[in-house]
Amino acid sequence: MIEWTKVVQPNYWFVAPELIVMLTMLIIMIADFYTKEKRALVWATVGGLALAAISVWYSAVGVPDIAEALAKGTPKEFFGGMLVADQFTFFMKAVLLMVAALVTMLSMDYVARFLKGMHLEFYEVLLSATLGMMIMVSSRDLVAIYVGLELNSICSYVLAGLLRKDPKSNEAALKYFLNGALASAVLLFGVSLLYGATGTTHLAEMAQQLATKALDPGFLSFLVTGVLFVAGGFAFKVAAVPMHLWAPDAYEGAPTPVTGFFSVGPKGAGFAALLRVFVVGLGVAPLAERWSMVWAILATASMFYGNITALLQTNIKRMMAYSSIAQAGYILVGVVAAGSLTTDKGVSSVLYYILAYALTNLGIFAILTHLDQEGGWVNVEDFKGLVKRNPFYAWTLLACFASLIGIPPFVGFFGKFFLFNAALTANYLWLALVMAVNSVISVGYYYGVVKAMFLDESDKGALTPSTGVMATVVLSLAGVVLVGLVSSYIIPITDAAALLR
Repeated sequence: MIEWTKVVQPNYWFVAPELIVMLTMLIIMIADFYTKEKRALVWATVGGLALAAISVWYSAVGVPDIAEALAKGTPKEFFGGMLVADQFTFFMKAVLLMVAALVTMLSMDYVARFLKGMHLEFYEVLLSATLGMMIMVSSRDLVAIYVGLELNSICSYVLAGLLRKDPKSNEAALKYFLNGALASAVLLFGVSLLYGATGTTHLAEMAQQLATKALDPGFLSFLVTGVLFVAGGFAFKVAAVPMHLWAPDAYEGAPTPVTGFFSVGPKGAGFAALLRVFVVGLGVAPLAERWSMVWAILATASMFYGNITALLQTNIKRMMAYSSIAQAGYILVGVVAAGSLTTDKGVSSVLYYILAYALTNLGIFAILTHLDQEGGWVNVEDFKGLVKRNPFYAWTLLACFASLIGIPPFVGFFGKFFLFNAALTANYLWLALVMAVNSVISVGYYYGVVKAMFLDESDKGALTPSTGVMATVVLSLAGVVLVGLVSSYIIPITDAAALLR
């Protein structure tokens, strides 16, 4: 019997998920020419993503070299140190593949109705964006991270503008592209400064250089400038203040399934790459204390700006955009805690919250996608009487909003609790209090939608969900309710993944 783990070299097993995603793209491209039933492309995409997720698991536990390295807690590098196999990589790959699969299912009928003749483009570009995100979270080198980020970004610009005859979609794509091009230039300039200061783009080697170099004032100012530019580039990717300006227009104008993808996929990958750069490459004293304070300021600004501005919104997608900015602020609390050299709770709390936020937001956007197909579901007042039109939708939205606020027993409560605890452990009591205050502020705009759904009347007919939307809503709701309750099983996984080296 052939032992495939010996036939195929470990480095190819490690990139098997990426190779499967690429193969799925080729299969979809060919199948599009030979099938008139375009719905088959949806299931081919989901099947490819599921197979890629299985390969993530197998490469972590079934390949002796990788499994042995993971058991020892030492990362194993591939392709000249550009990519790294560790628990962090495998956890984030699994989450991102889950996000791509759920977005594919919830978009099934939307694509058929509003993007006629563009099934191929939508799923090909979505898979390409997912491939870029997987490269981002697997990379241990600034150049590889940048390549993955740009692949994801370019695909995101295309996805935002798929509604070609919709002026808002065109505007969203253009604004996203122009702001993204500026942010990419800022990030790349910061990378060049870090390379100039340390002589390497490999994060582990960069940390060694920073630990051994004498941090004289001239060198330190040069280095800090590079850190600030890199922080600005990542702030754009995660939609944090002050690089958030693209988010409201992009969220409003993009197709609703794409908006759901933007809110969790690129944001999650951006935070993963941010953690890799700042914890592995720049996590040395006294630099870590300086960038921690920068992120603390941006976290505070993002939370207050996002939540207060969301209170003024009547458009549901713009409201969710500002909510996303506030959520980025919450996650940055964990990033700040990750800057503490005495605890790994910051990284673990960020990973848990990324999972919690993905499950919650995709449940919301699955419902918004169906409502968008019915027409007229743009403003908060359009949700009047939803509890009578579709009780399951109304109660699911209530659960998801409660999760985003941080109300027990939903997964968002546990996510915020872990972030809060990480901030306290890292001696950032004031930031934890800011987070608590902003959670209270967020109740205002979520309550507006809940009030319309349960207390206001509507004369519109019942809503019958499609298979893809219903499957996504059920899976997301199950995650929102159950993942928090089984946190004792999830936390050991995120704690293991938090040991970045």
